[in-house]
Amino acid sequence: MSILRTVATWIAWVTLALLIALGSAGIVAAMSHVPSTAARPELTWAGDAEMASALDAATEELEALAAKVDTLAATARVALSQVVAGDADALEATIASGTQRVAEVQGLSSELEQSLAAVPHTGEDWALHVSADSRRRFDELASIAGVTKGVGDDWAALTGRSIDAASVSALLTKHDEQTAAGAKLGSEGKYKAAIAQLDASDATIADSRALADRLAATTDVSTLRAWIDRNADYDAALRVLYNALVESGARVTAEVRKAFDLEQQARAQLPGDTRAVVVIMSDIAQGGLNQAVIAIEEARGSLVQALEVQQQLRDGSGTEPPG
Repeated sequence: MSILRTVATWIAWVTLALLIALGSAGIVAAMSHVPSTAARPELTWAGDAEMASALDAATEELEALAAKVDTLAATARVALSQVVAGDADALEATIASGTQRVAEVQGLSSELEQSLAAVPHTGEDWALHVSADSRRRFDELASIAGVTKGVGDDWAALTGRSIDAASVSALLTKHDEQTAAGAKLGSEGKYKAAIAQLDASDATIADSRALADRLAATTDVSTLRAWIDRNADYDAALRVLYNALVESGARVTAEVRKAFDLEQQARAQLPGDTRAVVVIMSDIAQGGLNQAVIAIEEARGSLVQALEVQQQLRDGSGTEPPG
């Protein structure tokens, strides 16, 4: 009996020890919930509400930033169309408007960064104060804060090149008008006046060459240079013809006939229509203007997507205190 009693006592103590161990484990497990999990939302509700208020304000700033970038993107598209059309006057007004919008974008972006820097409970101990959902919402906003940093450079690239590009069309048109005016004077027998008019054409050709040299660093200007060369050759041939007529007293001499033949050959090399100008403008537009517009559009798209994410995360997280 003593042996049975001893065994029974031992079993009883083992059973009691197991019960105590299991009970202790349950207590430990119950007290081991990480505050950032959904298991104990009451522990992070205050921090979540505080962070949500700051993030809501930052999201409103993001909305304003997205709207301003959207307007800038529209302005960039207008500028590009004006470049291709060669509308330099309208382009200057568009550039001025866009430059103001760029400044506004940069200001709003700076305000958003400052607001995010002031959001509470974002340090290394964030899990003690806010939930993982709140932290994710902050991280999403923080990741998009710098997306507009390059917009200023993109706009500068667009405006700097667009002014030169629009100037191309203006110079080509100006030269054609000047040479046509000289040819008209020559047809009226006013050869000296025609030669003086061709001086203006030569100056415009020089300006066109200088512009082509500036664009050559980033743009294929082979078509532009071919146009310049052919028109310069024609101007030179026309000048030789008028000089020959002045020297001959308007009589048809061997020199006049030779000069006339050269003028006809140079005329045959001129473009027959404006298609060459269209190609020139296309080459310039492809040299960086399109890329600048696309970069601004990409920034706009990123901001719109970020707003959608914020809406989803905000709708999916509650701010009411747990009952």
